[in-house]
Amino acid sequence: MTRACVLFALLLAPLSAAAQEVPRRLSEPVDSWSEPNPGVRYLRRTHDEPQVAVHALVIDLAHEGVRVVATPQRERWGTVTDFARHHEAAAAINGGFWGMWQRPSGITAGGGEVWDTAEASEEFGHFAIRSDGVAVVNGPGEGEDERSLARVAEAVSGRPVLVTRGQVDLDILDAFATSNQRQPRTAVGVSRDGRTVYFVVVDGRQSHSRGLTLYQLARTMTELGAWRAINLDGGGSSTMYVREAGGVVSSPSRGRWVGLVGLDEPETTRVRTVHGQSQAFVRGVEREVMTHLAVIAPPPAVVVRGSESALGDGLVIQPITPALAAPPDAPLRLGRARELLFPALYTVGPATALLLLFLLVRRFSSRRANRRAPSGAARTPVGSSRR
Repeated sequence: MTRACVLFALLLAPLSAAAQEVPRRLSEPVDSWSEPNPGVRYLRRTHDEPQVAVHALVIDLAHEGVRVVATPQRERWGTVTDFARHHEAAAAINGGFWGMWQRPSGITAGGGEVWDTAEASEEFGHFAIRSDGVAVVNGPGEGEDERSLARVAEAVSGRPVLVTRGQVDLDILDAFATSNQRQPRTAVGVSRDGRTVYFVVVDGRQSHSRGLTLYQLARTMTELGAWRAINLDGGGSSTMYVREAGGVVSSPSRGRWVGLVGLDEPETTRVRTVHGQSQAFVRGVEREVMTHLAVIAPPPAVVVRGSESALGDGLVIQPITPALAAPPDAPLRLGRARELLFPALYTVGPATALLLLFLLVRRFSSRRANRRAPSGAARTPVGSSRR
């Protein structure tokens, strides 16, 4: 019996190890801070080995005039830039998840109201701003009772939870299937008192930025100061907009399908900046996303280019400079039409495929029957004479 247990444990060891973090090298970060608006700090972090670009916003909700808003239901399905400009926001990122039927996954709210299409989920948690202005991150099943939801003013869904009580939540990440994959990422975190919010967007799937694993993303959130944090929609949706930095500061990926269908384009181009012409990375188009998070903040009191100033905590604020070529406009904007188009494709597509298969089988059977008919007709009837 003991030998059997030992053998069983040895067989399970590779399976349990596969669910834990795979060590991946990441060089020391190089940080550049700026303060685009009062109460809002922007961090551009780079790693050299492998190359990774990280964008972060530290948002002080205690600062007068600073608040975070999410997408009202009537404003769903726009780009991050669309949402930021509509609300005259200082900054914005993409929000939470949605399903194949183009409905939100998990708790979703905006403009002081929970969406009527949003539902509690056993898989998705959420980031929320309560009616008292405090920010919270809840895991699946948390804060979903009627009393809690009545206090939710803004919310987007996410999964998995990355940070709990200021520590990387290894139990959750070890059980999540894609935790070890390097991908473009978006995450949001909150401080212990709920008065500071952290937005993070990581570029990925590009030669100048390979992306981060969820473990690495979680550590980034703890380094910024997050007491709790949750992963938001990533991949081609990951986008950060900072108005005072000229718009989109991140580099949206083109998506994995582009290379597969042979639509690869050069990753660099010549651009003209205040410093003259230089080589810059070409970014993928901004994807339309269902939900967004935006920062409303006072305008900068004084804009000083090419100067530095020191924060109270000793961090040096660097001036914002453009790093990337502007992403091109999407060739096709579907907006809310996708809520009719995609469900139709999901239902009509398979039905059409089955109908075509049926017609092909019927035609094939008919052709086989026609081939046999002449040979049977050519046989000489019994009793007939041959000449």
